[in-house]
Amino acid sequence: MSWWKRLWRRRQMEAQLEKELSFHLEQHTAQLVAQGQAPEEARRQARLALGGPEQVKEKCRDARGTRWLEDLLQDSRYALRTFRQRPGFAIVALLVLALGIGATAVMFTVINSVLLRPLAYPEPERLVTLRGHTQQFGEFWGFSNPDFGDAKRESRTLALAAWSYGGGTISEPGEPEYVFGREVSAELFSTLGVSPVQGRTFRPDEDRPGAPPVVIISYGLWQRDFGGEPSAIGKSLVLEGKSYTVIGVAPAGFQLDGEPDIFTPLEQTTDPRMQNRRAHFLHVIARLQPDATLAEGQAELALMARHFAEEYPTSNAGLSMLAYPLQKELVGDVGSTLWLLLCAVGLVLLIACVNIASLLLARAVSREREMAMRVALGARRGRLARQCLTESAMLGIGGGALGIVLAGLTLHPFVAFWPGSLPRAEEVHLDWRVLVFTIGASVLSGLLFGLAPMLRIPVRSVEQSLRAGARTIAGSSRRLHSGFVISEIALAVVLLVSAGMLGHTLLALSSLDPGLNVHNVMAAHFALSPSSLESPEHIRAAWKEVVDRARRVPGVELVALADIIPMREGENSLDYWTAATPPSPNQVPFALASCVTPDYLQVMGISLREGRFFNEDDRIGSQPVVVIDENLAQHAFGSKRVVGKQIWIPAMGTGPFQIVGVVGHVRHWGLASDDQSRVRDQMYYPFAQVPDHLLHFFSSLMSVAVRTKISPLDVVQPLRQELRGAAGDQALYEVRTLEQLVSASLARQRFLLLLFGIFAGLALLLACIGIYGVLAYLTSQRVPEIGVRMTLGATAQDVVRLILGQSLVMIFVGVGVGIVAALAAGRILNRLVEGMRPAEVSTFAITIPVLVIAALFASFVPARRASRINPVTALRQQ
Repeated sequence: MSWWKRLWRRRQMEAQLEKELSFHLEQHTAQLVAQGQAPEEARRQARLALGGPEQVKEKCRDARGTRWLEDLLQDSRYALRTFRQRPGFAIVALLVLALGIGATAVMFTVINSVLLRPLAYPEPERLVTLRGHTQQFGEFWGFSNPDFGDAKRESRTLALAAWSYGGGTISEPGEPEYVFGREVSAELFSTLGVSPVQGRTFRPDEDRPGAPPVVIISYGLWQRDFGGEPSAIGKSLVLEGKSYTVIGVAPAGFQLDGEPDIFTPLEQTTDPRMQNRRAHFLHVIARLQPDATLAEGQAELALMARHFAEEYPTSNAGLSMLAYPLQKELVGDVGSTLWLLLCAVGLVLLIACVNIASLLLARAVSREREMAMRVALGARRGRLARQCLTESAMLGIGGGALGIVLAGLTLHPFVAFWPGSLPRAEEVHLDWRVLVFTIGASVLSGLLFGLAPMLRIPVRSVEQSLRAGARTIAGSSRRLHSGFVISEIALAVVLLVSAGMLGHTLLALSSLDPGLNVHNVMAAHFALSPSSLESPEHIRAAWKEVVDRARRVPGVELVALADIIPMREGENSLDYWTAATPPSPNQVPFALASCVTPDYLQVMGISLREGRFFNEDDRIGSQPVVVIDENLAQHAFGSKRVVGKQIWIPAMGTGPFQIVGVVGHVRHWGLASDDQSRVRDQMYYPFAQVPDHLLHFFSSLMSVAVRTKISPLDVVQPLRQELRGAAGDQALYEVRTLEQLVSASLARQRFLLLLFGIFAGLALLLACIGIYGVLAYLTSQRVPEIGVRMTLGATAQDVVRLILGQSLVMIFVGVGVGIVAALAAGRILNRLVEGMRPAEVSTFAITIPVLVIAALFASFVPARRASRINPVTALRQQ
């Protein structure tokens, strides 16, 4: 019979065991009677020969192999009875555990979905992304199209594909609308292992200049504009005034740095950067060949980079190519934040475990007489230890079950609250891995805080325990209680100081000058009508009309155009030099270049340090001019008085540009990130001097910046209506105020401060509860001692000082340990959080007193209660 059948039929087997024992007893008694003994004596001798009935039953039960499970069920029922007898203790313990385990489960769910779970592609471990690297510039994501083409032809270990940003206005079918798009090489979908739900992907002959225009549309656009009909394949779609044939529909939810609506062949683009080996604007993805490893692919890339540098020294000298797993690229720098938060909630869970361990220890002391009685009756230490661990494990599992419910309720609000966009957010959900982790954390937590009551199981001095019961407390238990309190205080100090450091950092960053006036300014991308892009003359006239019409909107004060907006995604880093002879490729400096119209300085509120800004005379045919910021002036010329000097910008032409003005530095990369950015020097050049052959490209990048007399968001709708154009195919999109952009640049720091503040508050609350519980328990054990002291002349104030002194010792030791740990935690924060300020004395001076005052307040309640003890009543307890 299998063990589970024996367990299932336990009652029947117990009845059979009882009958069998009775049978053997009767048989042996009958034999002794037959030998001439009296019936009473024969029965007594038979019982002695058989042994104690319960001991015999225990041996038989052990032989079944199910004893451990029977004991577990028995201990579980006993634990439930004890919890019902003290529901307050059980409820508090379950809620504390549910909070700690629930928060930990939420963080692990996000980490599992974002960092640990493989990408939703076939063989995702073979997908890599390629990056460039130079000694001067560091790593960067972009590849030039010529480099990509050469690498694709020469590589034997990697199957390469590339993509770039695109988009435009769809005028047919349906109403005109601007959509986001991607320009992709023909191999992209096959490299990722993605198949369309309808139609096909691009053929190699379609990914070349002059090929018939074809497009793959997103699942959402297919449903929205084509009704989800299969007949959409082969129909026409008019994008930017050009007719494309729909050849496929991408799967629902397919993302490529967002969820674009259209995909067009990369080589069909008219982007002037396509033939420029110095223009690194392509994202390159690759799949390792079946017999290749990442190390082999990296070695081949290094070989190709050296070959390209020898063949194209002007553009590729010092340029190397690196391969990283695609998942690492998609996740970005969010991993460090997630692991940091998991460590923080882990500390909260640890404090919760210490708190419950302290409560269980106090409960174990009160049950010491019960345990001593069990030992006296023959119970082994291991048996009692299993009972203690079963009780704590049931608390852990119960808290874990509530934690899972709590995690399910708070997971999606947490993801939605994440600053910016959380990578793979659509994939975040509870799964079996999270359940296994939560069950493991629950059981481990239960075992962890179940160790404390095990230490109170009496093994020696059983008689003394039976006599004293719970009226005395051993020094070891007192030290253990004190150790629990010190641990809670130390962990709370770490979280409090970390929250204080984040708060200090946020205040310091918020007080920085962004370099512009952010009030009443909004910026938005703008898509011109496709009909306006026919010629350079039409493009210039169309942009002039956009500016003129925007100025007529009520509430608008000033209008300007710019290709990049501070603190918003987008950059244009150009190399430059200050002499007619270019420096060596490894020493070429870079600056952030922005193409703007004359009113840009006033719209943004950027200070003019020297010279002038652009005016209407700065146009095609006039002297090429630039305005630089004070950083570039200092780095390039060693002085901020540089008006009239010249600078060469090869991407904008062969001739020199005259510097006509110097402006203040703008924190383009954000208040937290700008100081650590690789390119901080800035230059501005007039939109009116952009060469004709680049106008079409620049028109896809331009944004409208508006300074208003009223709230900027109040003019958005009137501005959209005014700028729609005669055909209604011009679009204002991705509208942001500068205040929103500045706030978003500190969103992660603000998010971390909020969470660490919550964690620190919970830690402080749990630490105070722990101090109160321990002191209340220790004071209750010292009632006779306090009675004797008061009988001998001690006053109530003396008793309060005695209890608070005991508390202060634990508090100060905990604070000392916590300060050391907080300094180590501060170093970790400095490495993981952008713009983090180091720990300062002021941070400790603010946070530590808060903890000490709260802990003393929690200590005062049991101290005051002890001071009101009646000495006569206390002595009677002794």
